[in-house]
Amino acid sequence: LSTWSPTLQKLVENKDVGLFPYELELNYDYWTYHDIISSILPEEEQDELPTGFSVVGHVAHLNLREQYLPYKGLIATVLLDKNPSVRTVINKIDDVGTTSVYRTFNYELLVGDLDMNVEVREADCLFRFDYSKVYWNSRLNTEHRRLVDMFEKGEAVCDVMAGVGPFAVPAGKKKVFVWANDLNPDSYASLKDAVKRNKVEMQH
Repeated sequence: LSTWSPTLQKLVENKDVGLFPYELELNYDYWTYHDIISSILPEEEQDELPTGFSVVGHVAHLNLREQYLPYKGLIATVLLDKNPSVRTVINKIDDVGTTSVYRTFNYELLVGDLDMNVEVREADCLFRFDYSKVYWNSRLNTEHRRLVDMFEKGEAVCDVMAGVGPFAVPAGKKKVFVWANDLNPDSYASLKDAVKRNKVEMQH
């Protein structure tokens, strides 16, 4: 009773409110990814919790610091549990472009399906590609949109490192004339697929 405010004490005394026992069970489903990770990792490892990750389609892409590698399986499992759209969790094991001129990267599967064929929707366009074979950065979404918004119908644009088409395809939908290509044959194949899938007129 000593912790009650004067207002609450008066309400109880006047029988305007009543108190009774109530049991509330909070199970695993209640807690967020951050709640769980901050609770189960050792306190000395919590200077900068691994809460940041990229999502590309159904793939969650981690870039874990060395100090968190001993807990990578645990981290990936919780991440998978708490993100219903995620089916695959990977961890990047080298820098982008280290082993390939196509700016792909080596990765390890931490948990889930080994399925890197993803679907991504951006700027009202649908892209399908093998994330293990092409370069895609979801964090460039704002920059993609900013540049495409600058283009006007009838203008001509060259995109010589087009990737799977995050600039070229939305621009083409605006009736911008786009020359697009990419050194990576897998990217180019996905670019052509995106052009067709999003009903953008293509000239060979």
